[in-house]
Amino acid sequence: MTGVLLTVVCYTISSLGDKYISSRLKCSPAEFAFIVSFATMVWIGITFPITGWGFPFNMRNGLILLFLAVWKVMEFYTSALLLKTVSAYELKAWLGINIVCSYHFNVMQGVYRADVWVALCSVILLMGIVMIMKGRDESRRTEEGSFGKLCLLFLLFILSKFLYGLMLGQMTQGCRTTSVLFIVMLVTALLQLPRIQVRELMGRKGMGGAALTRLPNAAGLILEAMIAMENIFLYAMIQPIQLALLFVASIGKREPMGRMKLAGSLLCILSVCAITVLIYI
Repeated sequence: MTGVLLTVVCYTISSLGDKYISSRLKCSPAEFAFIVSFATMVWIGITFPITGWGFPFNMRNGLILLFLAVWKVMEFYTSALLLKTVSAYELKAWLGINIVCSYHFNVMQGVYRADVWVALCSVILLMGIVMIMKGRDESRRTEEGSFGKLCLLFLLFILSKFLYGLMLGQMTQGCRTTSVLFIVMLVTALLQLPRIQVRELMGRKGMGGAALTRLPNAAGLILEAMIAMENIFLYAMIQPIQLALLFVASIGKREPMGRMKLAGSLLCILSVCAITVLIYI
C-alpha cells in the first residue's frame, strides 16, 4: 500500500502538469502525446545506470508491447482532448469506474470473492460521477460540445487505462518495468512525429516547465508498473485515490462547484474509500 500512496503523490503532481500542457500550452493531442512520452522516456532513461536493462524480446513480449503502445496513445489523446475543457479533478472522478471494472475482473479470476457491499459502493460511485456531470454549468457543456461525445471520451480514457494495466501484468518474468516503460514511451513518441513540428513545439514558451512535470510522472509510471504486475486491483486504486487530493486542490483554487457537483464528489471519494476498506477486510 506504501507504493500506491507514493504513486498517488507523483501522479497528483503530474496530473496538474497534464492540465498545464493541454490547456495552457494549447497542445494538440499529438503534441501532448509527444511531449509527455518523450520527456518521460528521457527521465526513465536516466535511471538505467541504477535499475539496469532487462527485456527478453520474444513474440509474446513484442505483441504485448504493441498493445501497450496502442493503449498509451489512446490514453494520451483522450486525456489531451478532455483536459482542454475539464479539470484534472473531474478526469480522475471518472476513473473511479476503473476500480469497479478491476474489482469484478479480480472476482472472475478468483482473486476476490463477490461482495454485495462492494457492489453497493460501486453503484454509489457511479451515482456520484453522474451527479458531478450534471453539476457542470450549462455554459461549459456548450463549449465542450455534445454531452454524449464528452462521455464517450471519458469511457475511452477509462478503457485505455484498464487495458494498459491488464497488459502490463502479462509480461514474462525477466522484464524490468523501467525497460518496458522506456520502449513504450519511445514507440509512442515516434508515432507522433508525422503529426507535429518538433522545432516549433520545442521552442514554445513554457516547454521547460512542462518537461519538469514529467519527472514525478516517470517515477509514478515505474511504481505503477510494479504494482500492476502484482495486483490489477491495487493498480486501479491509484488513480481514484488521487481524486481526494485533487478535490482539495480544486477547493483551494476556488473552482466553481455547485451543490450537485460537491455532493457527487463526496460520494465518489467515500465510495472509493469504502471499497478499499471492504477489500482489505
